[in-house]
Amino acid sequence: MFIVFEGVDASGKTTIARLLADRVGGIFYSTPPASFRTRRESVDLHSDANQHYKFYLEGIHVASGEIWNHLATGKTVVCDRYWVSTYVYHVVMEATVSKLDFKGIVLPEITVLLTVTPEIQAKRFVSRGMTAGDIRMKDQQVQLAREFKKTLV
Repeated sequence: MFIVFEGVDASGKTTIARLLADRVGGIFYSTPPASFRTRRESVDLHSDANQHYKFYLEGIHVASGEIWNHLATGKTVVCDRYWVSTYVYHVVMEATVSKLDFKGIVLPEITVLLTVTPEIQAKRFVSRGMTAGDIRMKDQQVQLAREFKKTLV
C-alpha cells in the first residue's frame, strides 16, 4: 500500500507519516529523494519558479521509481509529500505547471491532506525552525491551503 501525507508547511506531515510507517512496519519516504537533498537549499534560495518546478518535478519522477521498488517488496510506503505538493506549491509560485507533468508516476492508494491553524503553524515553525523553502513560501500559506483543498477535493 502507498499512503501520502500532503499539506502546508509545519502541518505535521513528517511526524504523522513517520509514526504511521513505524506502526504498520512500513517504509517512511520523504520527497525530494535523498539524492536531491544536497541541491535543495540552493534551488530553494536561488531559482526562479520554473527552475524550481523543474527540480522538484524531476524529484517526483525519481521518487516514483524508488517508491515502486519499495512497493515491489510488499512493504507499505508512507510518504511525506508527493506530486500534489509539487503541483500546488508551483501553482501558487505561478510556475508553468500541468497535472500531465506527473503522468506515469506511481499513484498512492490513499492521500491524506493535513491542515493546521496559523497559530499552531507559527508555533511549529518556531519549535522546528524554518528551511529555505519554508521562508520562500511563508507569506503564501493561506493561498497554499486553499490550493491544496481545491486540488484534492
